[in-house]
Amino acid sequence: MDARLVWDTWRRILTNDQLVDWVLHSQNSGAEEATGFSAEEMAILKDYASTPVATETNIGMYRRGLERNALGALSHVPLSCNLLFMSEVDVDVVTDDFVKSTGYVDHGPNFWRMAGDFVAYLAKLPEFAAGAHQDVLALDAATVALARRLGESAVEVWPESAAVIFSEAGTRVDRESTRFVASRAAVVVSSSYDLTSWIENPDFDVDEELEVSTRHWLIYFPDAETDHSYAELSERSACAFNFLSAPKTASEVSLALDGLPRAEVLEVIDSLGQLGVIDIKCTS
Repeated sequence: MDARLVWDTWRRILTNDQLVDWVLHSQNSGAEEATGFSAEEMAILKDYASTPVATETNIGMYRRGLERNALGALSHVPLSCNLLFMSEVDVDVVTDDFVKSTGYVDHGPNFWRMAGDFVAYLAKLPEFAAGAHQDVLALDAATVALARRLGESAVEVWPESAAVIFSEAGTRVDRESTRFVASRAAVVVSSSYDLTSWIENPDFDVDEELEVSTRHWLIYFPDAETDHSYAELSERSACAFNFLSAPKTASEVSLALDGLPRAEVLEVIDSLGQLGVIDIKCTS
């Protein structure tokens, strides 16, 4: 048999519940041949069906491996991970249902992609429909998207180094002509609840009553090797960061913030620069 054809057919079995049922029970049930397969593929299916115990063991190992990978991927976003484990749901059942919902796809080492899929799945479950839970899942969805973006194209200067550069520039920078730009290693997400206590304690009580209050969270990766961090921003700082997705001068930021006085604009820029999430782009 062609090795590639055997592999491809095996992969089809692993990801298809109907085929799993066929290869495990066709010998006992006298089931008709599976449809949509060539003669060569049918020979492969029958070969697997001839050893149902071994085949079932291998299928089980594969699927359990995907479940372990899914939980390992979710650990990259501790807030959502704690939400799952501390809620009144059966973690094994939820994880099994999630893996099944993906068609048993194997993302290999792409844990961030699987984490994103898992977070999106949890966000649709009625058990996590509460506002604060949705806020947590939204924060982690943004974290995953940021991590994947950085994995595809890393930044030239990470926030940890950018903060040093910004500090050293100090008064040597002409604040009138300098253009500032938000770091690609950061993103701002708003929540409807004050998540401070949960962010500070990833082992939070999911039943804790939180204050209904709009908050703005800066999520950023200090460097290529460090886990993501959070910082709470004021509304104007959040607006300024988002406005600086393209290089802008302090005067342009002032106009975008409804004429916020220049001195206050510079305070906002300085506070973001101290976190390393604002880069000095160029001067004119």
